[in-house]
Amino acid sequence: MTHPHYLPHEVLPHAAPMILLDRILEFDAHSLTAALTVPANGLFNDPALGGAVPAYVAIEYMAQAIAALDGCHARRTGQAPKIGFLLGTRRFDSNVHCFQPGTELTVHVSEVIKGDNGMVVFAATVNGVARDESAIAVTARINGFQPENPSDFLSN
Repeated sequence: MTHPHYLPHEVLPHAAPMILLDRILEFDAHSLTAALTVPANGLFNDPALGGAVPAYVAIEYMAQAIAALDGCHARRTGQAPKIGFLLGTRRFDSNVHCFQPGTELTVHVSEVIKGDNGMVVFAATVNGVARDESAIAVTARINGFQPENPSDFLSN
């Protein structure tokens, strides 16, 4: 694993406040580990959950970690991060229904399959420790697509 000197805003094709990762811990050719602290007043805090973030937001944490991996590789070669598309999620499993503000989470993504056509599948996890000191464990398979020319897919 490489210990990068990249910050999420340097490698993600997102703008604040949509950047949800706080730190990139390490990455290599096919995987990345990032971390975040669940905010108290973020885009996804739900008043119906007492201000917590629903567990399904872990899918976005995972997707951003995948984008960050691509962005780290792009930056190493002097290129800008490219846009990719989240196509779907399979086997999503979470042992919690929400993440409490202040909880430290670690996101890990690892490439499983990469096609020549831009399609990719990642195994992804989000882990942490809840306030009651129980383990947080979220897993999923993330299907993505990164076309050679993303603008072709964004036009009307």
